[in-house]
Amino acid sequence: HDGVFASHYDQGRITRIIDPDAVWGLLGKRAIAAYPALEEASGIQFHGTAGCLRVSPDTGATGDTLHQAEAVGRQHDAVYTVEQSDEGLNEIFPFLNFPMGSTALWERGGAGYVYPRQLVQAQLTVAQQQGATLIRAVVSNIATDRDGAIITTATGETIHAAEVLISAGAYSSWLLPRPLIYQRKAVTVLLAELDEAEAARLRATPSIIYRLPNHPVLASIYSLPPLTYPDGRVYLKIGGTLHTPNLLTSADAIRQWFHGDGNDLEVAALQEVLLALVADLHPRSLQSRPCVVTYTSHGYPYIGQVADHLYVATGGCGAAAKSSNEIGRIGALLVEQAGAWHYDLPA
Repeated sequence: HDGVFASHYDQGRITRIIDPDAVWGLLGKRAIAAYPALEEASGIQFHGTAGCLRVSPDTGATGDTLHQAEAVGRQHDAVYTVEQSDEGLNEIFPFLNFPMGSTALWERGGAGYVYPRQLVQAQLTVAQQQGATLIRAVVSNIATDRDGAIITTATGETIHAAEVLISAGAYSSWLLPRPLIYQRKAVTVLLAELDEAEAARLRATPSIIYRLPNHPVLASIYSLPPLTYPDGRVYLKIGGTLHTPNLLTSADAIRQWFHGDGNDLEVAALQEVLLALVADLHPRSLQSRPCVVTYTSHGYPYIGQVADHLYVATGGCGAAAKSSNEIGRIGALLVEQAGAWHYDLPA
């Protein structure tokens, strides 16, 4: 299609508290704490507690953040243990291969994954329960005056609103009077389809964040446990961070990217890492999918007022899916308070 694209049309996002950054750790903690109430109110289950394994091949290497992540975990009361590759780690996960000397933070509690489509549906369901009207349309323009905002859709419909909060990811800047400073990174994920026997063998796989030792293409990877997708098949997903990111600067570039199969170099690197990481993996098939991740100038979401009656909560920096409910709550509080910041973190 030629409309806007989203990157949540798959079936797994990592959720966790432990993070090298205390702000992201706190957002994760608060979001996870709210999952049960959101699931109960909506009647939609979206959270799985498979745990999350953060692995470093060498905690003494320049730029390694494992010790920093552990400190944040302690600060925010994460439930975790420290495991070594030559001790407990290989015993807990005999089907995973990490280099000797690796150290891991094995987080339990609410750590694991969320189903992004079900999470979005739960959020929309509760919003409608509380009086929201859901309009599924592509917005082409937003204009403001002293009375509020006028929203124009791609079909020419106009909607009048007292206040507008924009959370349109990579598309947000094109709806604003002046653009935000951020990078739209084109990234690729790889899905390994598993048959019933492989899915059963790997059912105890946690979510994984793994800094790679001197890989020429990827700085790190993340992976999700085997999950059932809407097509009824079971896939293990892996993605990564490129040393040299591919940047997209226009809506046409985003559309062309989503119409393709991703970056061949990235696909090959992800396949190589996956087959080395998971012992004796025999996937039924491998397929790649494109994704776009928006990074802000300071590494946190932009949440603020940009004009009269116009606000933003955007820029997930590759870490926001798990915390989307809390980030949205901050944005809603900002609108409710007419732009005054009352959240207990600095604006």
